[in-house]
Amino acid sequence: MLACSQIPPNGFNINFYCNKQLDSLYAQEEATADPNARQQTFNQIHGIYLTQFPFITLYGAIDVSVHKNTTQSYTPGSEGAAETVGVQNWWCTNGQC
Repeated sequence: MLACSQIPPNGFNINFYCNKQLDSLYAQEEATADPNARQQTFNQIHGIYLTQFPFITLYGAIDVSVHKNTTQSYTPGSEGAAETVGVQNWWCTNGQC
């Protein structure tokens, strides 16, 4: 998303951030299947993110979900999803929720 080639109208780099070193690291990461080599590349990419600030996160949604211990098979919905996602899978210990 932050590649130079992804600046609109060609992509979704809405920050219009362009860093040729990042482009090179993205290509390097995509060209290898070795997990250790990929991790090293990701670490370098992350280092650029931490020092160059190509984007700033202004908002992080808090997803708080609460349920009783007697509710079984409960999993919260994804961000922005209704709290009743997967309700068909819930059940209560001894029928008491």
